[in-house]
Amino acid sequence: MDDKFEAILKSLPNKEPRSRLESHRELITEMRKRGRTYREIALVLKRACGLTVGASTVNDFVLAGTKSKAKPSPSTSRTTATKKNLERLTGTYKSTEAREGTVRPQKALEGIARTIKDLKERPLKTSTKKPLFEYNPDEPLRLQRNQRRKE
Repeated sequence: MDDKFEAILKSLPNKEPRSRLESHRELITEMRKRGRTYREIALVLKRACGLTVGASTVNDFVLAGTKSKAKPSPSTSRTTATKKNLERLTGTYKSTEAREGTVRPQKALEGIARTIKDLKERPLKTSTKKPLFEYNPDEPLRLQRNQRRKE
């Protein structure tokens, strides 16, 4: 980096934390490790520190802190890792199916295929009702009052 930029960065004052809870981060973290709820932590902060915050605020603060610390590296794929963990725990789908004896017999598969084929070959049912409105560009439009069609 250029010396001029470094001088500018050194001359800037330190930025204060945006959250009032930042100075109490260690206390909040330790209370969470000990199994305290966010509501209990908010009560302790009110009584001991004079800081009035809601349980949801403490929750958001803790979550924001954990998100910023635990950023996954771009080289690892979460889906691949999840699939590998599932395979390690349960085995692959095919091996699980064979192990449990749920492989369908050939006759059952043929019956399913025949049913699908029959459904595809069945003709579609269409209605033969006259349309309620027909447009003829050669005739003017006319309003019809309370006329019910007899079919």
